[in-house]
Amino acid sequence: FTGAPEQLWRIEMLTDGTYRIMPKEVLGCDEELALISTADSTPGLGKFDFNSDNSKWNFKTK
Repeated sequence: FTGAPEQLWRIEMLTDGTYRIMPKEVLGCDEELALISTADSTPGLGKFDFNSDNSKWNFKTK
């Protein structure tokens, strides 16, 4: 780990209590991307949509 921008993530709490997870920087991409799930299971990077549960994350403690 070097602390380079492409290794850093931003976690923001949304008004509904869920979280948006975004990389600080994606090399070769000027668009802001967020961690999303495809088909409710496979994670990837894509455009954030507040109205989609596939763009929001929850953290749980045991």
